[in-house]
Amino acid sequence: MQLAAQLKLILLLILIAGVGAACAQQDADSPTKVIAECKEWMDRQSAMEATASRENFTAKGSGACINGEIDDDLHEKFFAWLGQLPSETKPVVVIRSGGGEAFAAIDIAEALQQREAAVYVYDVCASSCANYIYSGVRNRHSIGATILLFHGGLAKDTAQEMAAVFDDLLRSPDGKHIENPVSERRELMERAETYLKKQDKLLIAAGIDPVIIHGFSDMEMTDLASADCDPAREPELEYAVFFSEDMVRALGISPLTGRLEYRANVINERLNRDTQGAKACVAPEKFFRPAR
Repeated sequence: MQLAAQLKLILLLILIAGVGAACAQQDADSPTKVIAECKEWMDRQSAMEATASRENFTAKGSGACINGEIDDDLHEKFFAWLGQLPSETKPVVVIRSGGGEAFAAIDIAEALQQREAAVYVYDVCASSCANYIYSGVRNRHSIGATILLFHGGLAKDTAQEMAAVFDDLLRSPDGKHIENPVSERRELMERAETYLKKQDKLLIAAGIDPVIIHGFSDMEMTDLASADCDPAREPELEYAVFFSEDMVRALGISPLTGRLEYRANVINERLNRDTQGAKACVAPEKFFRPAR
């Protein structure tokens, strides 16, 4: 009886230690702590000289920070980190990004969705960041008043457009370095078609109508004309759109916490604080009405 009591005590101590360790880990990787550490890290990156080598990813425990372009390098770092986490862990990701490579962003967003991750956008989230990493998860948040910008993504014509670019490359002096142009062209088109399906499936699974991307297919630059936006007068600028507060609610992309910036003058002032040549316009509602 005494031995049995000792065994029970040992088991109880082990359970208490395990719970304590789990609670300590949960506290260490809480969203509040991850957000604070990511903001501090991102601010340090911003303070660096323009010529300095800035990092685009850092992570500790189940929290990760993404700052900058979404590319193959980020893709590799992200999955190396995610692969080390226990399968039951729900990651917390803070991102500030002007966008980047669509295929890489879709892969990252799929993984975040599968892991029921919490995504916090900070300062600005545009292009592939907005299309996929923010919109592709249900547990989406904003830190402060984030600028959320869209300009389209993969569409039914994307495969043909990529093939046309490949054909131009093939006719250029660099084309001689392409060893198997027929197979490489076919693989490029197949990959675009595969990722188009993945894109729409990702958004639908997150409760988002893919119209936030496909709506751009029927839109012309002149459709952006408004009191705050005149593409005909400034055709040299790169244009993106932001959705009004009513449209954000209708499209289902409101953050669970935090808020988005909706004032055109504030958005464009912040957008061009470091570099000039970009313009954000409010999205014309008629192109982005959800089907439901």
